[in-house]
Amino acid sequence: MTQRKSLVKRIFLHSRKFVLNLLETSSVHGFQHIVQGGVHVVERIFWISCITLGVFGMIALAQRIWFRYQTSPVVISMDRNMYFWNTSFPSVTVCSRHRIDDQKVEQYIQQHPETFATEDDKEDFKEFITKLANATYDTFLDLPMHKTYGIPTTQYLNLIHNLSLAFHPQISSGTLLPLLGQQTITELGVCLSVNSIVAEYSSYQYWSSDRWDLLPSPITAVVHPLDGEVYGQLVKLENSYEVYFHGYMEIPEISKRRYLFLEAFYTTVELLALELITSPSARQLAVSQRQCRFTHEADVLEFSPVYSYNLCRIECRMRLAVRYCGCIPHFYRSRDVLITLREGNKSVQCNCLPNCDDSNFFVQAYRSREWFLGANLQWGFTEYPKMQLQRDIIFGLSDVFVYIGGLGGFFLGCSLLTCTEFVYFLIWRLFKLTNDNHRN
Repeated sequence: MTQRKSLVKRIFLHSRKFVLNLLETSSVHGFQHIVQGGVHVVERIFWISCITLGVFGMIALAQRIWFRYQTSPVVISMDRNMYFWNTSFPSVTVCSRHRIDDQKVEQYIQQHPETFATEDDKEDFKEFITKLANATYDTFLDLPMHKTYGIPTTQYLNLIHNLSLAFHPQISSGTLLPLLGQQTITELGVCLSVNSIVAEYSSYQYWSSDRWDLLPSPITAVVHPLDGEVYGQLVKLENSYEVYFHGYMEIPEISKRRYLFLEAFYTTVELLALELITSPSARQLAVSQRQCRFTHEADVLEFSPVYSYNLCRIECRMRLAVRYCGCIPHFYRSRDVLITLREGNKSVQCNCLPNCDDSNFFVQAYRSREWFLGANLQWGFTEYPKMQLQRDIIFGLSDVFVYIGGLGGFFLGCSLLTCTEFVYFLIWRLFKLTNDNHRN
């Protein structure tokens, strides 16, 4: 028992000596006054209080600095050197108002004589398939659902695809890069997207093949002020049509502005552009820091292997449809996981972040004139953007170290060398003190 008390006393004395030595030699202001001999107890309490307040203030402000770095380290700045960048050529999605091929419908009726026994059945089916192909959120109530001829809702999209009217207008451009068209399924039905890198992920062929892989991105058209006036053109549209103008990394969605143009008119649309580009340094940040997503960052989506702001909003509407009616419209991609989206009375949280690289186009003017060769559409720039927005880092990790180092110097008068001193004392001096004790 006596040896154990002696050992404890020896450890206590050595530890006390070690702590006193550490505080006496530390460069942190105030530590020396705490252990200095001949100091009144009130003075010691005063210096301990000052050091405690300094540590608290440093930690509190350091947390705010770290929170700023984690949530808002980027800034959107303005660049006006218009000759230093290329501008994405505006993408369009064109939806024809006449979508069903009457001959295909007649053939379908002839192939199912047991279903369409009377002329009224035939006429009712023609009305049903026409309204189904043009169904949107605005026209769902117009669907004659009292008689669907035994066609399951899961086959609606296949039926529309098989009976649809071929829609392949000629596409041309005034640029060296070709404008590529892709059939895509939208909230307005089956449409044609031009100059888009995400439209194929919403195509009937991609969905029917049950594909979820990433595709090689097609080359999109870009223009420069030195190119002069550049227009894209769709020739022989043949029917009246609706048009969305959007960026190459987006798809149309029902809440965005769309334009209706009539057949037998040649329409020219002049657009203005505003682009937002993310710098290479900002690309390295986490999604929560830059508050935007790139096309390949689609881990938050259940129904698309690529991300865009509109795709996220569309999936949010799908979740709302499941919540309120237990089903989704036929123009959305169905999946077995859909049943798990029913969340009872819980609210549906969209949490859709904007695209990191985004192109916005605004219709400046359009004009139409009668045209004897059918409906034609021409769109492009007459005036190039004089401003581009750039998302860049304004508060990086180096700034965090500088600010926290400044706080340490302001509140405690310490620096990086002070941290080195603590490491030195805690490792080397403690190790040396332990060896001395073993020798004794």
